[in-house]
This record gives sequence, C-alpha cells and structure tokens, in this order.
Amino acid sequence: MFTTGRLTAVLKNWTTLLGADPILGAEDTGRGLWPIVAEDGRRYFLKRLSPWRNLPVADEARVLRWLAQQHVDVAEFMITDQATLTVGPSEDSYTLIPQLDADRIAPADLLRSEETIGQAIAELHRALAGYPWSANSYREQMTDALQGDLLLPPDLADSFALRRESVCQSIELLLVQLVNGDLTPENILLRSPGQVAGFIDFDHLPLAPRVWDIAKYLSRRLRLRWRERTESAADRVAHIGPLIRGYQRANPLSGQELNALPACIAAGNIIEASYGQEIASGQLERRMLPDHDQVLADTIEAARWQLANYTAVEEAVRSAGP
Repeated sequence: MFTTGRLTAVLKNWTTLLGADPILGAEDTGRGLWPIVAEDGRRYFLKRLSPWRNLPVADEARVLRWLAQQHVDVAEFMITDQATLTVGPSEDSYTLIPQLDADRIAPADLLRSEETIGQAIAELHRALAGYPWSANSYREQMTDALQGDLLLPPDLADSFALRRESVCQSIELLLVQLVNGDLTPENILLRSPGQVAGFIDFDHLPLAPRVWDIAKYLSRRLRLRWRERTESAADRVAHIGPLIRGYQRANPLSGQELNALPACIAAGNIIEASYGQEIASGQLERRMLPDHDQVLADTIEAARWQLANYTAVEEAVRSAGP
C-alpha cells in the first residue's frame, strides 16, 4: 500500500540528497512514480521497481553509468545514504532518479523534431553496442511471439495471418545487440527547441535487433493518440522518413535492416495488441494502467491500419533509405 507515511520513510534513505523534509508529490497514477522536490530545490522521482524485472538492478545501473560516460543523457539511480541502489525487498523496492529537464511538445511540433530524435537514438544504440560487459539480460524472441497463440480480434488475426510468414522471415535473421527494449515516445524526453533531453526507462535492456527499438517508437507514431487525427496515409507515415534520416546520419542501417523495419513496426503493434488483451482479460497478471483500454483500442486500430496500408509504410521507409 502506497501510504504517505511509508513513502516518507523510504525517502529517509536519501536524506543526504533530499534533506530532512522533501516534498512528496502525487503518484503518476498506476505507474509507481512520485515527483520529489528536495530541500535545495532539486527535483527527483521516487520509482517503485516492477516485481517483474527483466534483469538485475545492478546491471541496469551499470548500463546507465556507461551511457552517461558516453555522453548519452539518462536518469541514473541515486545511491542511498547506506550505499545501496534500492530500498526495500526485491518484490517491493524503490529507487530515486533525477528529473531530467524536459518540455511538453505539441503534436504539430513533433514532426520537426524527428530527425534530431533519430540521431539521438542512433547515438544511444552506438553506445549500447559498445557496452563492455554482460548485461545478464535476455534475448527478445519476437518471431516466437508472432508465431505463438496471439490474442487478437478475429479480423485482425485474419489480416495478420496473411503476412505472418513474411514478417517473421524479415525479422529472424537480423543481428542483435543491447537495446532499450521499450523505446516509446514517452521514454524519449524532449526540450525546446528541437533537442533530446534524455532517455528513460531502461528496465528491459534486451538483446534484439536495433531496428526493434526504432520500430517500437514508430509503431506508436502510427497510433492516433500520439498525433493529430488525419485521414491521410501520407500524414500517418510522415514521421518515419525524418526519423530514419536522422538515424542514418549517425549510425547507418544496413539494407537488410531497412527492409525489415516495416515488418518490425507491424510486429510491435501486433505483439502489444495481444499482450494488452491478455492483461485486460486476466490471462496475464500485470499492472493495468488507468488508460489501458484506450491504449489497447488505439494499438489494435494502428495494427489494422498498417496491415491495410502496408505499402505506404514500406514506401516511407524506402524514401529515407541510403
């Protein structure tokens, strides 16, 4: 139970940083994240770590430290007064992270930022590829997930069945490296004018093709909640070209990776649609956020749209190629 008294007691473990009486803000509902203002005015977040972690906290902390050393802006874990990374038992633990200064960017202005975002993602991937130790992580099994029993609306399941084989073949032979694993627009913080303030949420860090991260981001851009509503297919895919062009400047993609990107974008929405339905139906026990139903409906709609307009996505990717 997230009582104020309990959370205040947790914060006492960072008294050196926060002072004796920091200000505890309201939770970002359902996300286990509380804004904190220290006595000296510095801003942090208290973060409850998910009990379904994909890799040890120490490994995530080492990766974050490495990225910071490579001049990639991330929110590193703040060490407690007892020289630990977290507070509490593993199934209910907390960490403190700095709040990165960022701005809320209007949807109409996002398109102008996409090349900068693409270049920043490329630099993130280059730094992750150079990580010199084992991250004790897992390999993202995208093709296994796509070939398994997916929980999808019947019409979407039928549409995807026609492309399942070609999508899986496009993905399965790609080279893998350490990636963020959850590179959504929410996890790339922006600052005006057109700057990337930093990356957050490295709880996954799988071994996967780097285009999986790019596809995660672009799969969200096909969802209407991230952009203004439009009936134009050209407008719907407008973010793809600038993002890839920015990426290519810093860390060029191979022809094989570019060819696989439309399949990866489709896979991102298909896998998440099935995952969201499993949570909503109770088949999978995971934290259900307040906007779960809205996000799920938008994910399903985006998957339907791409399968019906697959050529438009392929052309948008080709237009930004080498």
